[in-house]
Amino acid sequence: MSEVLFFSYSKDMGPLSGLQRLLLKSPLPDMIATGVSVAIKLHMGELGNIRYLRPSFVRTVVDMVRKRKGKPFLFDTVTAYPGERRTKEKYLKTAAKNGFVRASVNAPILIAGDKDDFRTIPITNPIDGCQLREAKIPNQLLQSAFMVVLSHVKGHELTGMGGAVKNLGMGCVSTETKRAQHYVNMPEFKEDSDCNDCGKCVNVCPNDAIEMIEGKPARSIAECTACGSCYFTCPERCWAWPPGSREKLQIYLGHAASAVVSTFTGKIAYVNFIQDVVPLCDCIAKSGKPVVQDVGIAFSLDPVAIDMASFDLIDQSPIIPGSTTVKPPDILGKMHDTNSLVQLQTAEKLRLGSMKYELVSI
Repeated sequence: MSEVLFFSYSKDMGPLSGLQRLLLKSPLPDMIATGVSVAIKLHMGELGNIRYLRPSFVRTVVDMVRKRKGKPFLFDTVTAYPGERRTKEKYLKTAAKNGFVRASVNAPILIAGDKDDFRTIPITNPIDGCQLREAKIPNQLLQSAFMVVLSHVKGHELTGMGGAVKNLGMGCVSTETKRAQHYVNMPEFKEDSDCNDCGKCVNVCPNDAIEMIEGKPARSIAECTACGSCYFTCPERCWAWPPGSREKLQIYLGHAASAVVSTFTGKIAYVNFIQDVVPLCDCIAKSGKPVVQDVGIAFSLDPVAIDMASFDLIDQSPIIPGSTTVKPPDILGKMHDTNSLVQLQTAEKLRLGSMKYELVSI
């Protein structure tokens, strides 16, 4: 059973002070050696999103690392889909607009792009039907002696809940590996849909993989990168995720996360921010309104345990009236017609961590 430390926002203490207290009560300060490189892994938000993790929280973690004589830097990877984080240059501009600059976070910001060096990690013993055979991980990340994974816990269109495991499995790998996971979740055109021949899916496709034939879109699978642009753009909802594909993606996600952790030779700590729990992820500008009241901040050395604790804490938190019609368990999963625990069950089977935990309030 893994230990998860928890600071509740119900306490008479501000969030930043609570985070400082949580970090000091955790083993993190004693784990950081003088002079070591510390990667602060986080998602800095798509342009237009307002629910991403605030820079002031990140600065608090960075300052603690610096106080222990560590050398922190913020880290993330470019996206596999179109947007304002698709290249290193775009991501850095977006990060700056979202408040992530060296002056505000007291650390350099490093984004890994497609042309950087990656280490290929074979996935030798896949389970539960996973066809993912390798994961490519940035050398810039693997060369760090320590990693602190900061995750904003929220909903996700494909995985139900997004937390530490998703931050590892999707956020710490190359675009090639991201796409390899998403191929099991490639949107399909619904032949019985009310397609009005608007052609928006054709125009938005970044790979020219779709064309209109006799008033309906036809896609070239060979050209498709499973970015989902057609799904999100269609005004008539003519594209759909294949049945069971959300669960398959979570299985792949668990394998990718396990590959990252198994290859990282340094130590890893996890901090989950259970606040602004919106239906959609930080990759989307319009991620929605919070569905439950802000909960608090959790710390653990186990990514599975901290996500399981976050899952339970969300279900136990009061639902904001009018925000959702679904009820516990798995509020976020039900909102997206999936089981959010598949990713954690897979990760546990791969010995990434344990779904059994002890919650210790501080």
